[in-house]
Amino acid sequence: MGIRSLRFVAVAGVAAAVVLALAPAANAAAANGADHVVGHGSNVQQSSNWSGYAETAGGYTSATANWTVPSVSSSSSATYSSAWVGIDGDGNSNLIQTGTEADYYSGRAHYDAWWEILPAAETVITNITVHPGDSFTGTVSKVSGTTWKITLRDNTTGASFSSNKTYTGPGHSVEYIQEAPEVGGRIAKIAHFSTFSFSGLTVNGHSPGLVSADEIVLVQNGVTYSTPSAPNSAGNGFSVSYTG
Repeated sequence: MGIRSLRFVAVAGVAAAVVLALAPAANAAAANGADHVVGHGSNVQQSSNWSGYAETAGGYTSATANWTVPSVSSSSSATYSSAWVGIDGDGNSNLIQTGTEADYYSGRAHYDAWWEILPAAETVITNITVHPGDSFTGTVSKVSGTTWKITLRDNTTGASFSSNKTYTGPGHSVEYIQEAPEVGGRIAKIAHFSTFSFSGLTVNGHSPGLVSADEIVLVQNGVTYSTPSAPNSAGNGFSVSYTG
């Protein structure tokens, strides 16, 4: 898989794109990366590859999310999508994250699990076989110093991955995202995914208290393709729908 580098940088109140180099694809579904571009029109954040929620208060040392892997519909051209939880990447070039992929190419749907720490390329978690409808829990958390733990569990099958990694990012932001990854150096067309939910969200062991100002809508070529719902009453969950 390729680098999945996600960020936006505000410049004089307007978000500017930051493009990072990609590693070559290791298989047909690969070359995921990002160019996270956000505008702030009508009080709604718009991105060409992110939809979901992000907070930027800083001081983040752990984040957890539960989600159900969406199914993807057939498409005439290759389409891609990723659901993930991560820390950093919003306003800086660091990022630690883990999630699942749901793509459609070569005439069929493809699903997998992965983790990544920039600037290294994404690593597929080969011991987890992903199926649409599976319930997943992903966590990234600081152990001590520069040691962080990445954990991803398929709650439906019981398969899991957990590993300590070195990470030196600032903990500036936390994200719960459905993404259109970058493929072959360009942001891909997002897959037509079924509506699914993020739930039980935490940051530093507590509810992130999501509010509407944290919302990001995915817009490509003037078309809104992926839209998160309003947060639930506890501020720790929302659904994401394909709206293209």
